[in-house]
Amino acid sequence: MITRRLILLTLLLSFNVLKLYAGWYECYNFKGTIAKYPITLSIQVENGYFGERDKKDFNIVGVYKYDEHNEPISLEGKINFKTNKALLYEVSGTKHSAVFEFQFSKAECNGTWKSLNTNKPLPLHLKFTAQLLDTAETDEYSPIEILQSNSLKDFYFMGIYSKKKGEAKAQMDRLEIVRKKDNSIFQTIDFSKIESPTGNVFTIIYANIPMVDTKTNLFQVSNDIGRTGGLLTVTFNAKTQKFKLNPIPELDGPG
Repeated sequence: MITRRLILLTLLLSFNVLKLYAGWYECYNFKGTIAKYPITLSIQVENGYFGERDKKDFNIVGVYKYDEHNEPISLEGKINFKTNKALLYEVSGTKHSAVFEFQFSKAECNGTWKSLNTNKPLPLHLKFTAQLLDTAETDEYSPIEILQSNSLKDFYFMGIYSKKKGEAKAQMDRLEIVRKKDNSIFQTIDFSKIESPTGNVFTIIYANIPMVDTKTNLFQVSNDIGRTGGLLTVTFNAKTQKFKLNPIPELDGPG
């Protein structure tokens, strides 16, 4: 009996140690085209995220944008890692409006994009650009750009992530606030002086910037403070035309 308890305790301790060091992000970035239109696309492998019965086979989420319009569009779908076939659906409210179909590769991916309204396929070409893996203590990288799914009327967000030796999880070092009209960087928010890691609390990496009030450009950024995490608040001064970070995170739940 004592031996069984000792084995169980050892397994639990081992699991906790692994969870302490390992994050939960496995992401792949691409640049490419749908027909003649340039796009930026990122996907995250997330097994077990979908609880709905009709999505029991779904294991990936993502976000993409047309580089001319810069409106992030959320994605969800599935990859069969035996065949590398990927199906990614555009999320429009509670429905799917289009589907990507391609062969996943860490090189080049070819396939189609198809509107579910017209069923007309367009050629899809993707080129692998970077990966963010945060599933082991030994993972290290810097810097990796991760497009965020939420945006403001005039700006979209690009989180700049890294993981250095000895760090438990990937984190957002800074946030680039980018003009939608021309892809130029409007302002960069630096998180280097924040004691607790930023941009790594939510299960989906693309959801780490919740919107509070899009009319006043008020938003938040997740922060790994306390037991359940919290939020940093960013406000916008209409007179100076500058965003300002409150460096003190607010707890989102029990500390």
